[in-house]
Amino acid sequence: MRGKMDQNSIISSKNSNREKLFAALDSCGQSYSDECFESIIGLFEQYDSHGVQGATLELKDENEMTLAGRFLWNDGIKGSVLNETSEAKGIKFTTLDLIKRESPAIYENLTDWQSTNQSDANHKTLSALSKETIVLYIPQYVSASKEFLLDLILSKEGKGAAVQIWIYLEKDAQAVFTLNLRSRDTEADNFFAGLLNVFVGEGAHLILNEVQDFHQQTYSYTKKSAVVARDGDLQWNICELGSEKSKSNSDLILSGKGSNAVVNGLYFPNKKQSFSLLTRQSHLAANTTSNLYFKGAVSDDARANWEGMIYVDPVAEKSDGYQKNENLMLSPNAHVASKPGLEIITDDVRCSHGTTITEIDPNQIFYLMSRGIPETDAKRLVIQGFFDTVLHKISYEPIRTKLQEKIYRKMD
Repeated sequence: MRGKMDQNSIISSKNSNREKLFAALDSCGQSYSDECFESIIGLFEQYDSHGVQGATLELKDENEMTLAGRFLWNDGIKGSVLNETSEAKGIKFTTLDLIKRESPAIYENLTDWQSTNQSDANHKTLSALSKETIVLYIPQYVSASKEFLLDLILSKEGKGAAVQIWIYLEKDAQAVFTLNLRSRDTEADNFFAGLLNVFVGEGAHLILNEVQDFHQQTYSYTKKSAVVARDGDLQWNICELGSEKSKSNSDLILSGKGSNAVVNGLYFPNKKQSFSLLTRQSHLAANTTSNLYFKGAVSDDARANWEGMIYVDPVAEKSDGYQKNENLMLSPNAHVASKPGLEIITDDVRCSHGTTITEIDPNQIFYLMSRGIPETDAKRLVIQGFFDTVLHKISYEPIRTKLQEKIYRKMD
């Protein structure tokens, strides 16, 4: 009995520390102060967040697909590899420290970009907390035909990660990048604090994929910012499936005339998971276009909160902004909140938003069962069909297939 009580006490203490760290990050992210940040440092010290070189890699992902480059961070053991074509074109996919030593001109360019990058309290907090910076740099006019994968794994007991990720595409560059946040089969006390900064240069094109599928004892707190320059194009695909508690803050900034972005999002919390997703589409130049479409299914005792905002600057005439959020309730105990918003400070624009919260239509289930499909399978088909409308907007077939498989497995 004493051993069981001690074990329960340890679990309670871990949960309390994670909640305190998560709350401190949230508080400091809204209003930064040195005192608040010191408390974050103290709380994060309970996690081992150090990384060491040592991983030997192949240029393939977990599904054996050949890649242009791969960076692995596996419970702190890291390594990276590029194919010969990428190296010959001057592409960099490594740590900022290594770029500083080997390519000082690129390092100066990147740090100049960061010094002028718009930052808020959230950005400042996570940047100061970060232990290292991982960079993908694509030179001007370079087109990479294969995918770059950053594979970050958290599974080991007491392991944490505080990481910055910079993606920088020069003028007329093209690339596909995937951030894959995942865990092994085991579940342990883990914490992820991530800061993602993206720049899509003039006329450049980026497909940016994010998959958060940590195990359900991980806490995840992320801030993401993507800036698109004149005539640049971004497709941003966001998927939230894992972790016990997650907050994701995504800012899209259309800074150049004629820039365009499509943001596709899906989330599927179950059991006692809690997801908070904040999105902002900022139109800061004329003739810019953004289209955001998020869909979420929420089951068991899970919670999901989405808040979106479209901001149109006074100079951003003839801009077109759209956001839509649709939610499917799969349990009477599930909780969903959805709050779209518009802030338009100019005329001659077209902006709109919409949101829905629904349950599975029993007539759909009855129809499928009348054709001999068991009730459980009928519900699976309805959920899959619900997500298909956003999945079909993802043009990069490998990530679309991967997300379809992950959704199907989560319905088990």
